[in-house]
Amino acid sequence: MEFLLSSKPRCMLFLAIGGGGDVATAAMLALATRRLGLKSFVASFAWERFVVDPIPGPIHLDEIIGAKPLGSYSVLVDGGCYAVRGGRKVVFQAVNASKALGEGVAVVDLYRGVRGVVKGIEEVMEHYGCDKLVAVDVGGDSLATGFEEELWSPLADFIGVVASAEVGGILAVHSPGADGELPQDYVLRRISMVAERGGYIWARGVTREDIEALKHILSYVVSEASSVTFLAYAGSYGYVEIRKGSRRVYISPLNLVTFFLDSRTVAELNPVANAVKDAQSLEEARKELNKRGIFTELDLEEEVYKLIQRGVEVTADDLLKIKRSFREKLSKG
Repeated sequence: MEFLLSSKPRCMLFLAIGGGGDVATAAMLALATRRLGLKSFVASFAWERFVVDPIPGPIHLDEIIGAKPLGSYSVLVDGGCYAVRGGRKVVFQAVNASKALGEGVAVVDLYRGVRGVVKGIEEVMEHYGCDKLVAVDVGGDSLATGFEEELWSPLADFIGVVASAEVGGILAVHSPGADGELPQDYVLRRISMVAERGGYIWARGVTREDIEALKHILSYVVSEASSVTFLAYAGSYGYVEIRKGSRRVYISPLNLVTFFLDSRTVAELNPVANAVKDAQSLEEARKELNKRGIFTELDLEEEVYKLIQRGVEVTADDLLKIKRSFREKLSKG
């Protein structure tokens, strides 16, 4: 990993910026870094899929039981921590990653927008003595514009990318298309656009040691997207369905690759980055995206929760209908 940088860092922080399950890949990359003799640690946003936590939105830091505050914008969780949401106990993926690693995993608050995430990153990096951030995204939604028809969850990714750019971080896009949102070839096209602007840093394929580490991590962490790496490693090729059949993933050897990109260059390519950057909270960022006709994962979760409260067993058709109707509503202003 030292080849990523002009000077060797003392310590690298791998922050999972997508869904909660991205922490599995962040942990895999952190362990790979340690095998090269560098210090590395793992952090994550705490935002679970509705099948794990039906309450809409990320987990609030004050909902986490047993966490150690690192400051006002971040906490450290261990394997004994959990959240209480809507009267339910939720063991979220950062906690599961902590169990797998046998060490603490930091959680950064998403609710106070980019500025809050930046402060949370700074708190965590100071705690560990890290001097370089790597923001980890499985699939590549962080490279989107927001206006792609296939996109489902731009909110956390966009906030994460812009925050990473603010601290001079690196974006690690692992397993292009693995989350069943942007098509693999589109993600590669966006990577090429980053490269055209001088933002390409490195690409790395997974090793057998990585696969063994990921296998162990995923025995604790729930992540469909991170699991795609296994399928590619085993030689799978072609389409598989994920997310209750609402999305398809095209599996190829490219799902074994991590692309390391300059976060500032990626943010400069995002037409709504400034709107997200200026938002003072997660809710304000969501509204800024909605105003531009962009559907977010928070919109989806709020509609799904309404169905759950009515006792509806949510299907792939329900998810697709929610997305289609919400986008139509946004397009009408």
